[in-house]
Amino acid sequence: MVRAPIRFHDPRASTLAVLRELRPGLSYGTKRLEDFPAGDVPALPYVMVAADGTFVRQRATATATVRVAAWGESDATGYDLADDLHARLLAYEGGPGVHGFLPMAGPLPAEDFDTGRPMTFFTVRARLRPRD
Repeated sequence: MVRAPIRFHDPRASTLAVLRELRPGLSYGTKRLEDFPAGDVPALPYVMVAADGTFVRQRATATATVRVAAWGESDATGYDLADDLHARLLAYEGGPGVHGFLPMAGPLPAEDFDTGRPMTFFTVRARLRPRD
């Protein structure tokens, strides 16, 4: 006998959907700034979402480590944006793809190694919902 498989929502797509709902009007994506072709780089501020792995602890329970990086025109604007997004994700009470988010690290101001631009990043743990 084989049980029905349980699959979970994509943590990047789910987190992007939540961020777009919580802070509309910003540029969001899954690429780093230097990964865009010349002339197609999004305007700042820009927010990138990446997933570093999904972990299934019980058959119907999964979490994913999600990394969010925010680039701004200055250290202060990038940090303020990342801090705001971090707080909003932690306050999020759940939706179609995610039950909610738990804190991990940050926000941490840094310099983008490839571009030299100021950026701030943080990580959260997304509590994923099973897909239908």
